[in-house]
Amino acid sequence: MGALVLCMVTVCVLQGVTGTKDMLPSAEAEDGRAGRVVMYVYDDAGFVPMDSHASLVDQVNYAFALIEDGEATAAHWYGIRQMSAWLKRHPQVDGVLSVGGWGADGFSQACMTDEGRRKLADSILRLMDEYGFVGVDIDWEYPGSSASGISSDPADEENWYALLSLLREGLDQRSAAGGRPYLLSVAVGAGKEQLDHVDASRLNALVDQVVLMAYDLMGFERTTGHHAGLYPGGSTQPSAARAVQTLLQDGLDSGKLLLGVPAYGRVWRQVSGGGDGLNQRAGTSGNKTLTFDEVQQLETQGYTCHWDEEAQAAWYYNGSSFVSAENEASLQAKMRYVTEHALLGTAIWSWNNDAASELLRIINEALVS
Repeated sequence: MGALVLCMVTVCVLQGVTGTKDMLPSAEAEDGRAGRVVMYVYDDAGFVPMDSHASLVDQVNYAFALIEDGEATAAHWYGIRQMSAWLKRHPQVDGVLSVGGWGADGFSQACMTDEGRRKLADSILRLMDEYGFVGVDIDWEYPGSSASGISSDPADEENWYALLSLLREGLDQRSAAGGRPYLLSVAVGAGKEQLDHVDASRLNALVDQVVLMAYDLMGFERTTGHHAGLYPGGSTQPSAARAVQTLLQDGLDSGKLLLGVPAYGRVWRQVSGGGDGLNQRAGTSGNKTLTFDEVQQLETQGYTCHWDEEAQAAWYYNGSSFVSAENEASLQAKMRYVTEHALLGTAIWSWNNDAASELLRIINEALVS
């Protein structure tokens, strides 16, 4: 294990630029950023992005459209009017429709037949057109798995690619007619179990972006750890870098990969064993979450911030509660990884957890060389 030190880390100046983000003319990052910044926005009537935030992002993924009776629906949305108005005021920011999410059922059933897949794809594209989005993000968690409580079938994996092919066809038709690119994105899990079911080279031929959800890697067990560590920090621990290398080695173009970053921390309580709290048993799993804004206040509430040099990850501990979360040093390390490996950029879940846009500010500063 690498040296564990308190989070007094010198700010690093990042260098290097990706050479692939100009593949899509409308998808270029803001001048000066060495990577594309994508921000998920979870539908909420109370969330109103400020006009001053427009210079901080290249793309907004609006989450989530759901599936009902085999078709995409937005009937449950509350905040789309505010979001649509903001995107119209800032046409340089690409608005993308995100479909699915954890526990969102309907993909497997709808995609079981050719007719069902076509019906679902057409409804997604209609919804995209209706709200003026310029792309689609498919967040099926996960084809062939019922871990989130959804229906699944062994045929899901093949049907997933078939759905993406139909969406690619529809988006390309719109690009040809309108003279601008339409984006196809897909979100994938970063755990070994999820990646074992992903054919990266096949995805590479279909999509413009792959969002690697490199968070929630720990938190479902009663042992503390890094839920979004950049590196393993131990031979058996999952990590963002390990997932990135798996996808790249399997045939995904680095210029299509967005490294997912959480704007929230996971909390374990009733931690025993003493010390700094890392890798200790707890009375709960890491099932409680804190927003990035709340994490920023922890050191004023009796918590000490610690740094894992090997994992390039931070955590906070007060002798009883353990919080795995991003801080300035971990975000800088991740953005340095993005630039050094020529990734497309980063995708953050979610803006709702970063009300002060402090995490977004840190990421922007880290991506400007």
